Amino acid sequence: MLQRLKMLFILGLVSGILGLMAIAGILFYFAQRVPDFRTLEDYTPKLVTKLYSQEGTPLAEYARERRIYVPIERIPPQVIQAYLAAEDTGFYNHIGFDIKGIIRAALVNIFTNRRQGASTITQQVAKTFLLSSERTYTRKIKELILAYRMEKAFTKDEILDLYLNQIYLGHGSYGVASAALTYFNKPLEDLTVGQRAMLAGLPKAPSGYNPITHPRAARLRRDVVIRRMETEGFITHQEAEDAIERDLELNVRAYPQGEDAPSFSEHVRREILDAYGADGLYEGGLKVLTTLDPKLQANAETAVWNGLRAYDRRHGYRGAYGRISLLAAWQGRIDELFKEHEKVRSFAIPAAVLDIDNKTGLVKIGLPGGRVGYIPFAAMKWARPYIEASKTGPEPQAPSDVVRLGDIVFVNGIDNVPGFKEFKGKPQYYSLEQLPAAQAALVALDVHTGAVRAMVGGFGKDDDFNRAIQAKRQPGSSFKPLVYAYAMTQGMTPASIVLDAPVVIRNNEMDTAWKPKNSSQRVYGPSTLRRGLEKSRNLMTIRMAQDLGIRNIINFAREFGLKENMPANLSTALGASSVSLLELTSAYSVFPNGGTRMEPYFVERIQGADGRLVYKRPDADCIGCAGLVEPTQLPNVKQNGDRLLSPEVAYVMTDMLRGVVENGTGRAAQAVGHPVGGKTGSTNDYVDAWFVGFSPLYAVGVWVGFDSPVTLGKGEYGSKAALPIWTEFFKESLKGYKQREYQVPQGVSFVRIDADTGELPGPETKRTIVEVFVKGPEPQKNGSRSRQIAPIPTGTVGNEAPTQIDPYGIY
Repeated sequence: MLQRLKMLFILGLVSGILGLMAIAGILFYFAQRVPDFRTLEDYTPKLVTKLYSQEGTPLAEYARERRIYVPIERIPPQVIQAYLAAEDTGFYNHIGFDIKGIIRAALVNIFTNRRQGASTITQQVAKTFLLSSERTYTRKIKELILAYRMEKAFTKDEILDLYLNQIYLGHGSYGVASAALTYFNKPLEDLTVGQRAMLAGLPKAPSGYNPITHPRAARLRRDVVIRRMETEGFITHQEAEDAIERDLELNVRAYPQGEDAPSFSEHVRREILDAYGADGLYEGGLKVLTTLDPKLQANAETAVWNGLRAYDRRHGYRGAYGRISLLAAWQGRIDELFKEHEKVRSFAIPAAVLDIDNKTGLVKIGLPGGRVGYIPFAAMKWARPYIEASKTGPEPQAPSDVVRLGDIVFVNGIDNVPGFKEFKGKPQYYSLEQLPAAQAALVALDVHTGAVRAMVGGFGKDDDFNRAIQAKRQPGSSFKPLVYAYAMTQGMTPASIVLDAPVVIRNNEMDTAWKPKNSSQRVYGPSTLRRGLEKSRNLMTIRMAQDLGIRNIINFAREFGLKENMPANLSTALGASSVSLLELTSAYSVFPNGGTRMEPYFVERIQGADGRLVYKRPDADCIGCAGLVEPTQLPNVKQNGDRLLSPEVAYVMTDMLRGVVENGTGRAAQAVGHPVGGKTGSTNDYVDAWFVGFSPLYAVGVWVGFDSPVTLGKGEYGSKAALPIWTEFFKESLKGYKQREYQVPQGVSFVRIDADTGELPGPETKRTIVEVFVKGPEPQKNGSRSRQIAPIPTGTVGNEAPTQIDPYGIY
């Protein structure tokens, strides 16, 4: 018997030794094949890049993992205790893994049908950073080896730092600080006991215990963690009871995704991507202070909607957005459309027509969220049926002339619609709307620095096409100020006379002739340059371009930032080439700022994740341009741009463009109530409508048209389609500003002249004006009604020889 026991002991000992050798061999084998944990010494967390307005309000965030890094010494001890209670109560005592826990979990897994984990926080760090998530014994062995090695190399606090900043906690949040903001909109130090417990319960199953999508499961898990915190002595019994009695205390944070300025934010995103690459943008934790003014941006969005809405209504109702065949199922479809049309919710929401009562004139509609409302007939009388761009059907006589049961339409609360005072204060009433088919863009620049303060790249569409920058369209007459500016640099004045008479441009190679006309189809004879610009005379512009040289004008325009190819033919002087709205608006900013071109820009400065300044806009030093100046002040600017015009010529052009508003095609802009100038632009067949102009503070451009070049409809000039948007934007944006005049340079003079001849008043003068001149070529003789008019010239395409310009001559 003793011999037998001895043999069994020897066999057991040998087996044990062999087993230990096998384990040692396995551990040695895998120890050579685990990743190098020392890479964690250079841990750089993937952080969120954030865009801010010039006032510091959040605009957008970009990240692969939404994370806010907080060093372990700044994480409240109570938060750490919650995670220790939930995940690893023996953290400060084990060597990287818990042998008792492993044995206990193994027995549970063997003798029951449920799986139980035994991973310590250190093991979780090893798995998260260095291993995959596959459930295999091979991975588990590697995890144990790495955890042991990490405990030898790092302090406990360093391991906790990695864990609490890296771990995924659901709903797109990585790390405890990000999760605290996501679920509670709080910093870590303000969390309650229950909130800390809920966050600590998430690592086990971030999706399953997500309190937003699974509140019941999240609460049960939270309560388990609270009891563990009590057991470990981290909280008192009373604190535990109080925490369990509370609800989940959620306050879900809405992270900005650029929805308040989508075109602007997307453009900045692309700039950051180009400069810093995808990793810099999505992982670098950059803090980007942009040039955007939130107030101006909101004004721009509203003005574009109102302008497109007015245009759309002029051209009739195109019918229902869609139909609901099974009326009882309206709510699901309307809620779905509400989500799809997130970008237009501020202006129009989807609704289903549920009932039509011609007697009362009310249409019952179903709204998102199961609500109901009514459209009074007065709020849909505008809806003449659309026939074609310039033709509508008869005015409707009853609601049934406009809508049918089951129609899907778009509506807006009456409180947001002008002209319905009788329905004010009754939010259940709505006006009939439709999503505009046309598009529009607006851009606003600080004339002193080039900072882009507002930008709308289009309305309503989900595409990222930015019509303020990427669209290249013909500017029409809004190009003419560059022709006139070049003429001023060549010695002409606002009083110079140019013949407004028919011009024939022959193309000898093709044996054709181009005969441009004024939009009025009339000619006006000898006219001053001021009158020509104010009334947008095509024939005068062509005659000037012919004599000044079209290539000279093109080269001049390129200096102003117009980058597109401009054909060297005279139609370019009338805006027949293509430009972007941003380019042309930037060109106009040269006039009110004294002749210096400031390159448009979107980013003021960028800070790295560590707070260091990594970029600062170098081209202009503007004291107070970040919203710190009083609204009645002009900013103090040191300009570092390219001087293109003398201050005197710039002022003359500014004054002439103010004349367009006071006496010409831009008269409607007088409603702004401030000294503004600008120019309309319209193209053949009313395809594009423009208005570009400025105040002493801002240069603003507006374009209206379709993405495909089709007509806006007869009569849709820039003054009708684009100018109302421009005017509304400026009226709202300059509220609170005192009127400011443009700085008058010393080198100009003001002379009263004959408004028709451009000379000093004479006996036959009928009307006088005070004209501005660069000192030197002021008129020196009295006007005469019997002056000889030069013969009407003809020319050939590409004639580049500029003539000697006589400031008082007739061309």
